Amino acid sequence: MRWTQALIPTLREAPQDAEIASHQLLLRGGFIRKLTGGVYTFLPMGLRTLRKIENIIREEMDRSGAIELLMPALQPQELWKQGPRYDAAKQVMFEARPAGAARKTSSEQVLLLGPTHEEVITSLVAGEIRSYRQLPKNFYQLQTKFRDEIRPRFGLMRAKEFLMKDAYSFDVDDASAEKSYKIMYDAYVRIFQRCGVNYRIVEADTGVMGGSFSHEFVVPSTVGESEIALTEDGGYAASIEKAASRAAPRASPGASMAQPEKFATPGVVTIDALDKQHGVTAENQIKTLIYICDSKMMLFLLRGDHQLNEAKVGALGISEFRPATEAEIVTALGAHPGSLGAVGVAVSKAIAAVVADECLRGQSGMTTGANEDGFHLRGVEVERDIKVTRWADLRTACAGELDPKTGKPLKIERAIEVGHVFKLGTKYSEAFKALYLDVNGKTHPCVMGCYGIGVTRTLQAIVEQNHDKDGMIWPSSVAPYKVLIQLLEAGNQKATDAAEKAYADLQAAGVDVLFDDRDERPGVKFKDADLLGIPFQVRFGKKFLESGKVEIKNRMTKTSSEADLTSIVSAIKDVPA
Repeated sequence: MRWTQALIPTLREAPQDAEIASHQLLLRGGFIRKLTGGVYTFLPMGLRTLRKIENIIREEMDRSGAIELLMPALQPQELWKQGPRYDAAKQVMFEARPAGAARKTSSEQVLLLGPTHEEVITSLVAGEIRSYRQLPKNFYQLQTKFRDEIRPRFGLMRAKEFLMKDAYSFDVDDASAEKSYKIMYDAYVRIFQRCGVNYRIVEADTGVMGGSFSHEFVVPSTVGESEIALTEDGGYAASIEKAASRAAPRASPGASMAQPEKFATPGVVTIDALDKQHGVTAENQIKTLIYICDSKMMLFLLRGDHQLNEAKVGALGISEFRPATEAEIVTALGAHPGSLGAVGVAVSKAIAAVVADECLRGQSGMTTGANEDGFHLRGVEVERDIKVTRWADLRTACAGELDPKTGKPLKIERAIEVGHVFKLGTKYSEAFKALYLDVNGKTHPCVMGCYGIGVTRTLQAIVEQNHDKDGMIWPSSVAPYKVLIQLLEAGNQKATDAAEKAYADLQAAGVDVLFDDRDERPGVKFKDADLLGIPFQVRFGKKFLESGKVEIKNRMTKTSSEADLTSIVSAIKDVPA
């Protein structure tokens, strides 16, 4: 492609609303343009890069035995209501309706723009798969998804419209499903290696998707919106929603008592205030949090210096939950937030369960709210004084705490999630009756897995990890072009003829090449070349006119070499970038 025939609208400055380097560079390099919040046009350079990533994904998915199809973006609301997660997912879904028209009847079909396709694929399989002989199967697609991000930001990182590769496996039993999971896991390793991105694999929470276990593929980055906990040697790594840790023991436990003692704490309604005014450190307090879980009230108890990890609440098998309102709390417990506790609280119609964090097990000398405004109880022995209905890991792991398996300290890093693999089990197949007959004619639900890659997000993550002060640095495998020919002496016929020959030779050799044939100053071309980040820059300038040698700059290493006109193709093809 010749630059003068292309559309590469580079910018000297980034738009003010571009907050991070990768977003700024994609805009400045003319790869994308913003239409509205969270919605972007891919310009030719961006589309070429996107297609390179798609091709890698397709090749590895096909290699794994997966079957490509394409499902509709428009999905009936009734289909989602038949499934297990409509209520949890509906807040991010777009509803499609005729422009300027209200719905005529309550029975009129409502269509949604699909945020993902578990419901669609499972209903499809329910109608097409009948026998164990048709399994296993793994279907995948590259499809646009739509999610109503309330606060879209960081360009393609958190967008309302984005490209995803999603795949769905169907097996006869758990053992077979785990084999399918491992095949996809290995395919993802190959995909991200080929994309030239440095990634980590971490244990992950299954979230609204459900399922028994999952892993995230993440790109370490200080601007990532995910957090991961890991040991220095990488022996343990998990998303912060999933991470477990061994908390530091209480440094100075409170005094044990024969029974809890009530004491006045007027105006004290926070952990910090109880510490400052009454000398009860946070580690000696019990934090009582009240949630409405699947329409029932539940109490969650943690040590005062620990934070509730809401993802772990969902992992308890709770579909929907929210903090209780102050009015709901007062009605159930008789006190306002700040004076709440679980001593003397029994499971009833009002209180469905009291769930305590494992760090409270066996603890004594604790202080908690007395369920009476302005009063607390001290000398609480958790297992003696509180009727705990369930023990669970509820807390968020923190840096410096220990990996529970190896005892090694954890560190917390930020990362960009680019891929996620789930073992779903039978949650969806049971809901949609995706059943098969075994060899004995007995009916079973298919055991499912699902596997996603954020394609557009991966593109931007590559830039976030591969750039410098001058611009992007694309790995050869995903670069829009591998070579940029720079004609620096456009008025010289010898240089022009040589550049044209190199352009033709590289094309004939199957090398993606962009020819900067603009009538611009060399300085402008150098800046644009570094901004675009094409792996190799082949320069036809004064040096060529003087010595007959072309300069080849490697954008990744920032080193230059020389080559004869006849050896440009071999010099480029033999050197990885």
